[in-house]
Amino acid sequence: MKKLDFDRIFRRAHRAATTQLSTSFSHLTTHSHEGILVTTHMDRSVSATTPETTAEQLEVNPLVPANDVDTTGVPFRMNDGVHIPAERYYDKSFADLENKKLWMNTWQWAARVEDIPNPGDYIEYTVVDESVFVVRTDADTIKVFQNVCPHRATRLAQGCGTFGGSQIVCPFHGWRWNLDGSESLIYGRKGFIPESITSDKVSLSEVRHQIRYGFIWITFDNDAPTLDEFFGTIDKNIAPLSMDKMRVRWWKYTVLDANWKVALEAFMEAYHIMQAHPELAMGVTGEGYNPDSQRYALHGMGHVNGVYKSEEGTPFDSDVMGFGEFFLEQNRVLFEGTDGTNTIRDETIADRVRYQDLPDEAILPTFMQEYSAYAKDAGIPLPPPNPDAAQYAFLFPNMVLLGFFGNLLFYRVRPNGDDPNTCIFEVFAMQIPPAAEPEQAPARPEGPLAFEDWPFILRQDIDNIVRQQAGYRSKAFKEATMSPRMETMIYVMHNEIDRYLAR
Repeated sequence: MKKLDFDRIFRRAHRAATTQLSTSFSHLTTHSHEGILVTTHMDRSVSATTPETTAEQLEVNPLVPANDVDTTGVPFRMNDGVHIPAERYYDKSFADLENKKLWMNTWQWAARVEDIPNPGDYIEYTVVDESVFVVRTDADTIKVFQNVCPHRATRLAQGCGTFGGSQIVCPFHGWRWNLDGSESLIYGRKGFIPESITSDKVSLSEVRHQIRYGFIWITFDNDAPTLDEFFGTIDKNIAPLSMDKMRVRWWKYTVLDANWKVALEAFMEAYHIMQAHPELAMGVTGEGYNPDSQRYALHGMGHVNGVYKSEEGTPFDSDVMGFGEFFLEQNRVLFEGTDGTNTIRDETIADRVRYQDLPDEAILPTFMQEYSAYAKDAGIPLPPPNPDAAQYAFLFPNMVLLGFFGNLLFYRVRPNGDDPNTCIFEVFAMQIPPAAEPEQAPARPEGPLAFEDWPFILRQDIDNIVRQQAGYRSKAFKEATMSPRMETMIYVMHNEIDRYLAR
């Protein structure tokens, strides 16, 4: 599921909205087109005076990897820029290589800062066979440690909670550590050889981490690039979203019978909307619904954000419904089907507009005016205007975000141990709360959710994810035949994976 086109929305509204509104919401104007993928001719700007290219005229070229490392030794590697070998989604040796060379060397989001508000609070994060815990040591300091006792390997923390008395205690033999990881008690110390229990050997092993956008990012690789280098140019698209001001409204998870890449890829293209989400397509079928509605800006390190084509209305013929009606109705479906990208406060504003019997061209400007007044009255600190702010992005290796005014829906997917055919699938709904609202208790994971307990749009995606994984294992299926134009994010992810596996 992908969010509708905010750039096109704003450009239409801008012509009719007041100067005040265009200032308040100018962060929804055209994204920068720097770095747009040249290999599929996505670098050509489309303006109001540029004739649209028909589907038959589109030039689509293979998205051949342009790696700075030699990937010829990578099994089932990305090669021709069109196909993805099926084995990448189920082969155990390939998964083992990912687990060793990708997950142990990349940066990944482990927690939110607000997950551990008080000294002693901790939260566990697992990936593959590794477990770490993030702990607040004082009001200003957070540390991340390997979740293993140096005595006999017992896991020290499970889930989330608080270390009582500011002590981390092994539940097996009672060894203790201060919150900074230094040893404070070795029970029966006199029974050990002194040289075997020196502080450098029994202190907890710290994991490299940094805080950005309100997230705590970790890497097991002390030689990995800095976080600044890792995010690079996509920072200008992500930082303006003010994610540090957001709080998690809900956090749902399950274990899916699918490879982590299969689950993540369901949210990395809009090509599936017409068939998989007929409600979002307003019932328009086949070629009546245009699948070619966006460009992609590449930022290196596997990061991509969506950059939408300009001056288009609905993705189908305008006689189906007007653009204003489409805006209200698709966002109603997103509210009912996710309660994430759109929330009750957005739908409340939409209801104020929906029943005013306005001409279609007045719907969107009126919505924006009502929303601006509501946010001001409620003290919601929406991010300041920024033309580069992204509403759709993939942050390598495993995070997709979709957004609306002050809301974001995040997907985080990771391997389930060493099993290539299952994954941990998590969805987070985040929103900027009113500034005066007291800090709430941090959200905790709800799950593992049964299929029927997911919002209906996510059920549609989950059903296809599980079906797809089963199909990849068929003897009749050898490779996925992809669209380099409409499934660009997926190519970029796989190409970046190969760069890690070749090291």
